[in-house]
This record gives sequence, C-alpha cells and structure tokens, in this order.
Amino acid sequence: MSSPTATTHPDILVVDDDPMSRDMLVYMFQSADIRVVSACDGFDAIERIKERGETPFEAIFTDVQMPRMGGLELLEWINVNAPTTATVIMTANQERELVSASLRGGAVEFLDKPFDLRAILRAIRQAREIHRSRTQQLAATHRLLDIADINQRLTRTALDSAVCTSAKINLATRFYPINEAGGDLVKTTALDYDRILLVLGDVSGHGLKEGFLSAYFQGIIEGMANQAATCRGIAESFNRFLLNQWNDSDPFAVSTSLSATFLEVDFGARRVSVLNCGGPAVVLSDRRGNIEQLAPGGAPLGWFPEIEPQKVTATLDVAGLIILWSDGLEAHAEKLKIPPIALAYRILQAPANTMADNLLKGADDDIVVCQLDWNPPHETTPLGEIWLPIYNETFPGDSAPRIDALQESWARTLKIALPQLGEDTRHDVLLCIREATLNAFDHGCNNEPSKTTRVELLVNSTAAFLHARISDNGIGFDPNAPRPPVDPEHISLGIQVMRSLTHALRHSEDGRTLEMTFCLPAAGSP
Repeated sequence: MSSPTATTHPDILVVDDDPMSRDMLVYMFQSADIRVVSACDGFDAIERIKERGETPFEAIFTDVQMPRMGGLELLEWINVNAPTTATVIMTANQERELVSASLRGGAVEFLDKPFDLRAILRAIRQAREIHRSRTQQLAATHRLLDIADINQRLTRTALDSAVCTSAKINLATRFYPINEAGGDLVKTTALDYDRILLVLGDVSGHGLKEGFLSAYFQGIIEGMANQAATCRGIAESFNRFLLNQWNDSDPFAVSTSLSATFLEVDFGARRVSVLNCGGPAVVLSDRRGNIEQLAPGGAPLGWFPEIEPQKVTATLDVAGLIILWSDGLEAHAEKLKIPPIALAYRILQAPANTMADNLLKGADDDIVVCQLDWNPPHETTPLGEIWLPIYNETFPGDSAPRIDALQESWARTLKIALPQLGEDTRHDVLLCIREATLNAFDHGCNNEPSKTTRVELLVNSTAAFLHARISDNGIGFDPNAPRPPVDPEHISLGIQVMRSLTHALRHSEDGRTLEMTFCLPAAGSP
C-alpha cells in the first residue's frame, strides 16, 4: 500500500486488491499532483475512512470484485457513514452488468480498466464537484436542524409554570413543516396566575432565514410579555423591525412577512381577547360544540406601517376549547375538500409526527394546529363532556337540489376525521343526516332562500359518540303534538329510519333543531 504524499490528509482513496492496478492508479494521481492513499479491500478502506474522523475523503475509487468486502458493499457503507464522499466504481468490460447496480447504489461514475489518464481526471473533477455540493447541502441541513431545535425549545409550553387557580388547562400542538426548519410557531407565556398569552405565527417562506426569524420572534414575545407589554405593543414592535431592519437590508429581495394571531386568555374573568394579524379566524367552542369564529383576517406584520386589526373580546364558557391553525392547514383542507376544522381535529387526535407520509403528504405549506382546552379546577375527567366540532356549515333554505353534493362533503369529512368509522356505520350516519337536512330545507325553511339550515357534526372528547345537530330558522313545530290529518309520508318514514339507526334522537327549540347521537367504534377498530 502506498502512503499519502506530502500530507496526512489525502483527498482520494484508491481501493483495489490487485497491487499492480492499485499502484498504477496511485502513480497517475500523484503525477497530477493529487493527494492519494490506497487500501487493498473494503474492510481496509473502512479503516482508512474511520482514521479520517470528521474530515471525509473527497472521492473513493474502488474496484468491484475484491475479497472480504467488494466495491458494492463498500459503496453501501459509504452512503450511510460518509455521505458527502463521492464514489467512483472501477470495472473491466466483462463486469458491465455491475455498472447499473453501482449507479443505482449511488456511485457517481465508473472507470474502465485499463486506466486512461484523461478519463481519470474527468472522473476526479466530477467527483470533487459532487463532494463539494454534498458538503454544502449537509451543512445547510445541519443549520436547518439547529434552527429547528431552537424553535422546538422556544415553543415548549410555559403553561407548566402557570399556577392557574380558575381552570385546569391543556395545550396540544402539532407541527408539520415542509422543511426541517419551518417558519410556523406556537408560543405560550404565563402572564399571571389566571392569564396566559398564546401566539400562533407563520413566517412567509420555508428556509433557514425564516426559521431564524421564527426563533427570534419567539424571543421577542417572551421578553416583551415579561415586561407586561400588550399584544398590540408586541405586534407593533415586530412590525417595525420587519419594515425598518429586516426587509430594508436587501431592497431586491422578496419582503418577509409574518402572520400572527395573539390570544390573551383570562380564565379568572372567563374572557379571551384576540388580535389577528393575517391569520385564519380563531375557533372558540363551548362544551356543547357551539362555535364562534373570532377575528378573521387582517394584514400580516411587515406589510404596512400601521397595525390595522382591532382586538376582539369574547366570553369563555366554564369549560371549552380554542382551536387555531396556520394558512397551510386551510390550503390543504381545501385540497382535500373538507372543512379546516375537520382536518384540525384529525391532526390533533393523531400522535405527533405521524401523519406527514399519509394524510398530509403533498402539503404545499407548513402546517401547524393548536388546541387550548380548559375545565373547572376540580373536574376529574379531562375535557369532561365537551363536544369537539368537525363540521359546521350553514346553507340557504332552497339548497335541497344540492343534497347529493352536500352528502359527498359529509362523507369526505367523516372518512378523514373519523377513520375508525366503518362503511356500514358511515352509511347509516349519512342517511340520517341527509333525511334530517332535507326535512329542514323542505318543511322548516319551506325551500325559501332567505331562511337557513345549519348542519353540525361533533365528537365527544373520548371519541365514543358522534353527534349530528341539524337546525333551521323556520317557524318550528311541536314534535309531541298529534300528527296532522295531512302528513307527508316521507316525514314520518324519515323519523322512523332515524330512530332505528341512532343511539339517541331528540328535538329542541320548538322542533327547529333535531339532534342525533351515534355510537362510534374505538379508534383502530376494523
């Protein structure tokens, strides 16, 4: 075996069990002033690579057929343990069937024996370029991972340090960035015993710069909140930073913006205040699943000198939940043709980092979703009997001709939000919802476009029951009164069908609301 020439850090490793071929190739590299060292087989090459430590070879030229460990096995080891090193396979003409396997395995080039100096120099130029590219890519990946780690550390909930005397609170978050270091964030800070600050942000773009900006913004939130700054004060401060320092540094670059939704939640006063700068509307739900959408839209930070949106305040139920998400979730829900709240529910029910390869595959933007829920301080069961919304839509009273399209949307929602629901159960649920909705259109609204019908689907916190609530703003009726002499047959028949297929069925609000409850199989059941 030859020794390195004039250095202990050669650039190239030659691996060949034939001493004559090995020495010839080493000589040709040395004559071109290329630093080289050699090994007699794959095992010997691995020892040479390990001796290098954190300084990898630029390229390895290896024979295919060698005792103990051949070139293809060595190539497989290199791909895992020295991924920036480029591998060139050396082969004789009769071994051409191995060339395709080599290239599939990650080799960047192959050389025919006997060697030609021009072919060797061409191969080394290509190998060095690939090594340089891989090294830069690996360094960028490490920087992304570092930023992702910083973001993760900053995002850790500060709720554990809050001694909330008025409610038992829980925060669940799910992150699905399309790159390692996404620009999405969720930041929570305890303001005092009964108040917390919750911020969901989405930096435009998906690269290293956006990941750094996300981490920096979380530090700003923490520092200013500890100094008793208001939500508007934090938003205005960061807006000035984006306009005057961040985006002004490169006049030819695309400006960076930040959609940020600020929530100040006061459990003692049972109140939430929302300042929304460019994010989707916040969903506030009480224990029965009644939804209120708070503070939609507004301009993101970094667009205009003045913060446009005003703070919106709402009252909290004694138990309930708040759900908020990024634009990426809304865009992917639109692609799936389901309501965003159904996708948010499905993501929150799944363990963290388990959905990127199936339901969320193909997402075009970072996705983050967050749920804050609370109970009375002495409630023994998490979330108690809170119902979680997965569908909440209102339709004009003349929408009966669209019933097939509406049923398709309910079917997609149930299939994605409740994958444990079997075909037979889903068919029964859809039949009941369809019948109840048609009755609301035809008889509650009299098919008048000025009236409306609302369809709500909810799941209880243990996912044991699905609740459907169909309501209209018609004149109502007394469901316990004797049936009128002229009663459309399909109304009575529809009610009989619903009674036979539901776990519970009841009317409320003078008959304007019909509520149906269905038993759900356990998650994972066939």
